[in-house]
Amino acid sequence: MMKSTLLNNRYRVIQVLASGGFGETFLAEDTQMPSKRKCVIKQLKPLENNDQIYKLVQERFQREAALLEKLGDSKNQIPQLYAYFTYDDQFYLIQEYIKGETLAKKKKKEGILSENSVKEILINILPVLEYIHSKRIVHRDIKPDNIIIRSSDRQPVLIDFGAVKETMQTVIAVSENSTKSIVIGTPGFMPSEQSAGRPVYSSDLYSLGLTAIYLLTGKIPQ
Repeated sequence: MMKSTLLNNRYRVIQVLASGGFGETFLAEDTQMPSKRKCVIKQLKPLENNDQIYKLVQERFQREAALLEKLGDSKNQIPQLYAYFTYDDQFYLIQEYIKGETLAKKKKKEGILSENSVKEILINILPVLEYIHSKRIVHRDIKPDNIIIRSSDRQPVLIDFGAVKETMQTVIAVSENSTKSIVIGTPGFMPSEQSAGRPVYSSDLYSLGLTAIYLLTGKIPQ
């Protein structure tokens, strides 16, 4: 997507934030809001080019978008979902832009964090996990890159839910009409049961624990 692109006749791309196997993430401005507020565009690409799979992905994408809307509206430490749509066979989420720095960037800039700093982060992020788990959701990709310390109030914000990635990776055996198990997560930060495609609520606690250890020691889990 070019920087001059006006997506959906509304969102003007400013810069690329990240690029990976699931698609790309952009910083953009909403040209139809008086404030021209900043937002994040997630451009998501299904990994299988098949009509039946595309239809399945589309249904799941709608379901996950509804879930993200509900979560962001109820908890201010989860980005709000502003819009979602499909365009040119690709899927787009428009989300709240969180100004701040990820724990990964914070550690890179400041070095290892003090016990008190890490304890404060844990105390402030655990209620967010408790909330999403109460909604029967496992985040599945907690790591230093997916927690942002918000500039305005220094609160940790949880981003990049694994459910949307799983939707993009959906693969079905068309002849058997069954869905294969899909592993979502980051090696080292995810526990063994998640690596086997069976995440549970405590899998998120494991990943958060490894994140804390990384911040305290500077050593990646591997």
